[in-house]
Parts: sequence; structure tokens; C-alpha cells
Amino acid sequence: MTPQPYIQISLRTKIETDGWDVGRKLLASLYVDSSFLAPEYVSHNADKVTEPFEGELHAERLWSEKICIRANGTLSELVDNFAWKRKRSVRNTGYVSHTIRNIRNQIVPGGVHLNSKFSEKIEWFQLFKTWCEIFPPQLGMLHYFTEPELGVHEVNESFQIGSFNAALKPDIPNVGWAMFYGNEFAEKVDAEGIFRAGFPIEKMGDGYLVRVTESIQDVARDFELFAERRIELKGFFPSGFFLA
Repeated sequence: MTPQPYIQISLRTKIETDGWDVGRKLLASLYVDSSFLAPEYVSHNADKVTEPFEGELHAERLWSEKICIRANGTLSELVDNFAWKRKRSVRNTGYVSHTIRNIRNQIVPGGVHLNSKFSEKIEWFQLFKTWCEIFPPQLGMLHYFTEPELGVHEVNESFQIGSFNAALKPDIPNVGWAMFYGNEFAEKVDAEGIFRAGFPIEKMGDGYLVRVTESIQDVARDFELFAERRIELKGFFPSGFFLA
């Protein structure tokens, strides 16, 4: 059976994410648009979100909880993930993995992810932009997965789950309806050419926010046109920049 259409938002960031000032902004963003994305359950485990959500203080406690893990004989203290879930409209699940430093003192990017049923009640692009402001991305994507893409096998299934693969050397599996190309990727963006070709593009911080079309609903209304425009957009990037 073909999976149901869904929205996928994923961002990879190098900023420090464990402060509650970041968490408070994320939580507030889920209450915009009449609270249709507001959490009903929370957890540290994105695969098992069953703890009834009791409000901001509850979220703050989970956001900053630390765990100790042992790797290669070394004990490290990390901030645990924060996950949420909503079963009523609009049904969604999401989680934040916090930025850390590894034993080589390298920044291992954190991330924020949302998988949601589509709804016209949600301003998806505004939510994505808000998250790009809260978590200035190394990379980010917002895409509406509909039947034409879900009915075929992706060359790289990372695209369908919003993954950028390896943490330290991320890949870009494909072009989502909206993409954010930050710092080390921004220099590959032909901003002038993309703009002249009629694609919506804007500078944000040290990166670029680029859309294939004006409205995310274009993906469902006319997927063939969307796919054609996506191919055209890829032509403004170096060969091999995307995996597919």
C-alpha cells in the first residue's frame, strides 16, 4: 500500500542547541496556526513518545536533561534528545537532536525534524523560515511528499526521511520544495542565475533559502510541472552536488 502524503522538515545546525532559550522558541513555533501542531506527548525517544505533555515547564525539564554514555572507554555527558507527538489534527511527530563535540573536539551538528500530515491550516513555509531563524542551518529542507514520489523507490531513501546522511560530511540527496543552503554550501548557490530564472530565493544569515515554486501546494496540484522546475533548478548547481 502506498504511504499517505506527508510533510517533512529537516534542518542540520552547528549552533549550541541545549539552552532553553532555543527550546522555548521551538515550542512557541508549534503553537502558531491555532496550535494545530502543539505537542500532546513528549519523550527523549522519537520512536516511543508516550508521556502526556504537561506544559512549558515539562518541556524545559526534558530539553535540558543530560545522559552519560561510554564510548571507547571514555565517559561523556550529553544532552538527551527532545521528541514530541500529536495524535489529533494535525497529526505529527518531531524531535531535536542536540549539537555536541566529539572526542576530537569537532562539532557534530544537531538537528530538528518534523514529519506531519499535510494541512492547509498550517503555513508550512513560515514554520520552516522560523526554524531557520531559531536553528541557523548548515542544511535544511521542507518537502511535501505526494503519491508520485511515494509510489516509486528512491535511489537514495534519505530524501524521503529528511536525512543528510553522515553528520560530519553531509550529503544532499535531492531538492525539496524549499531548501536552505548554509555556510559551506552557500558558495555553490548561483543566486543571480536562480533569481533570473524565476525561482523564489532569499538571503538569510550566511545562507540562501530557495524554493522550486511559490506555493508548496504546487507539488500536489501539478507534480509534473514541479518536477520539471526542480530539474531546471538543479542546473544552477555544480554536477554531483545532489545525490539524485
